[in-house]
Amino acid sequence: MDSQYNVDSTEKTTTTTSSSGDVGLDKMYMKSIDSILKIAEMVLSLIIFICVTSHPYYSHIGGGWVQFVSISCLITVLILWIFFMLRIIYKLPGPWMLIILIYYVVYCVFYLISFLVCAIQAGKYSSGTGGLIAGAVFCVIILVVLGADTFFQFRKWQDSGSSFSTRSTTSSGGAATTTTTHTTYETRTQY
Repeated sequence: MDSQYNVDSTEKTTTTTSSSGDVGLDKMYMKSIDSILKIAEMVLSLIIFICVTSHPYYSHIGGGWVQFVSISCLITVLILWIFFMLRIIYKLPGPWMLIILIYYVVYCVFYLISFLVCAIQAGKYSSGTGGLIAGAVFCVIILVVLGADTFFQFRKWQDSGSSFSTRSTTSSGGAATTTTTHTTYETRTQY
């Protein structure tokens, strides 16, 4: 019972390549409209905070609400700006394009309420309302900026095909390449 076995081996290799941005400084983002709008939102939020705080009775006239809206907007936009600038947002799990879109819609409503608070309270007092009037004017300006940013976020969300965690542009410069290799072995035995 001496049999000889001949074994032929065939190897198939399938390679799948996908690109995603590395975490790091995104110089293209810093020059983009999205970044400029976020910087404008941060500056305007700080100006509104200072204007409302300059009124001597700000806490009794609804200034606490306006302060809350301006500082919370400043902090969250700063965090978003850093996350986009360092490309961290694309590594975080979750529907971020939708979350950011909802955030901007909510803050548009909050700043509309803040505008109404400043404008109504400025009409009630005869003196010392310069800060409230300036706060109302800057609330209108930030509403325009937030509206533009909301529109652009909506377009990003639409362009991503409602796939919330994918990046719609590849302007990051250095993209990392992930390669996955699947190897299948086929063995044929001859008797």
